[in-house]
Amino acid sequence: MPKPTAAANAAPMPTSRRDILKATGALGTIAALAVPVAILPKAEAAEMADAELLAMGRELEAMWARERELVAEGKRLDALAEQMRPEPAPILLTFERDQERLLEGTAGRYRTNFRMHDWLRAYDAMWNSPTRQQQPLVAEVLAAYEAWRKGGEEAERLSGAAAADDAFDRVTNDIGALCSRIAATPANSPAGFMVKVRALEWCYPDSTAAEVLRNQMEDEGEHASVRLMASALRDALSFLEGTAV
Repeated sequence: MPKPTAAANAAPMPTSRRDILKATGALGTIAALAVPVAILPKAEAAEMADAELLAMGRELEAMWARERELVAEGKRLDALAEQMRPEPAPILLTFERDQERLLEGTAGRYRTNFRMHDWLRAYDAMWNSPTRQQQPLVAEVLAAYEAWRKGGEEAERLSGAAAADDAFDRVTNDIGALCSRIAATPANSPAGFMVKVRALEWCYPDSTAAEVLRNQMEDEGEHASVRLMASALRDALSFLEGTAV
């Protein structure tokens, strides 16, 4: 199955963190949220107790910066792969069923209609079998599609887009594991709490933590306990920042 990140084989809507970042340009805020500079001795001791959490926060920022670099590089390489991708055979552009085409798009950029693709793959099923006259045509379309798909994969490999996507996935997995460690580590200071806020922002690439909490709190379709938790976190964030969220 082709990677959903390849523009020619992508689903209509973003399906992964990488897709969302590339589609929206939400590469994450660069500066960490402000931490109160006046720290009382008791708070200073609490921050010392958060040494492990603060170290994870620094690790998060460094890995997040690397993720942003990979997204920018991935966009460049995706564009290069598109230039190298072979044109689909004419039969792929003309084949249709029930007024639906297998490939959708123009100007050399095509997306697969996966409903049509699934029908083609299941053409020999009893309930979905074409007539004998259609079977050779369906086989020809499938062969042409497979050749075009493999050509796209080769373009991604030669351009470096596939390697960049793999590197992005590794960094994302590492950050996800780090966020799990952050979630399991209690915060004892405002600085420690802010590390958790930053981890929350990473989990929602197109929103700030304040926006995420506000939307969740105001979602009347959400369970009351979830809305209450979001409200409490929003207020805690407001207290720590010293301004209204």
